[in-house]
Amino acid sequence: MNIQLIKLTDEAGRIKALTRLDAQTYSSEASFNHITGLLQLALEMEMVTISLITADKQILKARQGFNATETPRKYAFCNIAIRKYEPLVIEDTHQDARVRDNPFVTGPPFVRCYIGAPLTTVDGYNLGAIYAADSKPRKFTEREVRITSKCAKLVMNQLELRSQANHDFLTEVFNRRSFVSGLERELARLRRSRGTAVVAFLDIDHFKGVNDAFGHPVGDRVLREFAGIVAGQCRQNDLVARLGGEEFAVLLTDTDLESAQIWADRMRTQVAETRFDGESAIKVTLSVGLAVVDETHSTSDAVTKMADSALYEAKRLGRNRVVTP
Repeated sequence: MNIQLIKLTDEAGRIKALTRLDAQTYSSEASFNHITGLLQLALEMEMVTISLITADKQILKARQGFNATETPRKYAFCNIAIRKYEPLVIEDTHQDARVRDNPFVTGPPFVRCYIGAPLTTVDGYNLGAIYAADSKPRKFTEREVRITSKCAKLVMNQLELRSQANHDFLTEVFNRRSFVSGLERELARLRRSRGTAVVAFLDIDHFKGVNDAFGHPVGDRVLREFAGIVAGQCRQNDLVARLGGEEFAVLLTDTDLESAQIWADRMRTQVAETRFDGESAIKVTLSVGLAVVDETHSTSDAVTKMADSALYEAKRLGRNRVVTP
């Protein structure tokens, strides 16, 4: 099968790419508003927005002339647009069997024409589309199609650059700055809706000895493999970050302390049983400190200090263990 066709049908890979770029959490920042505003000006259309397609919904960002922030995925025109790499052009929705019964055609905002270009990652996954719509049918020129495609590339350039700034270059998980931002978003969410999350600080025990005995290139491979194990034990909405050196953090959303302890012990056991770096067969252990996050915490600093104190206690007690405050 053609590799592009594989990427277009690989939904799990597409969702993973969406998560990797952290695309759905960005607010309507100025750079994205500039792009949608530019496309609206160029095409002179009523509605322009950036659509991100998740597993079950369409998230709308940097909106111009469009009030909704999300819709069910099954009603999204962009759910059709992500099935190919060329722009989707619908000059009259009433004449297109794919969308003529769509509630956004038969009801507000009464979409009559649509043009959307897929947002394609460098490895070929379509995350969504930038699109323009209007309540009147119209013909689109080849130049307008090219302009829409160029705007899609601008959006992806912004997302890729931001991803590079937010991820750790060695392990490809999030970096400290991204972790703090994610924790602050979670705190804000918990203030609006009651619930709990848990922050886990993870430290590879005696990691300096790995670098001293085998060299830093081997140590780097161990860190990458370790990050992969941690990420593999986490859910899509959890946040995995490298804080620096051999210290990592995980934000376990919608989790209570008991569940987090089970998760941390499973992680500790898996790390202890793993032989890292292939033929080197390096064995390491893991210390974990946990801290509960709820609406009573006023700052991310308060939460991270609790997790850091618990991690320090795990080390003081002899390492290779999980400690809670």
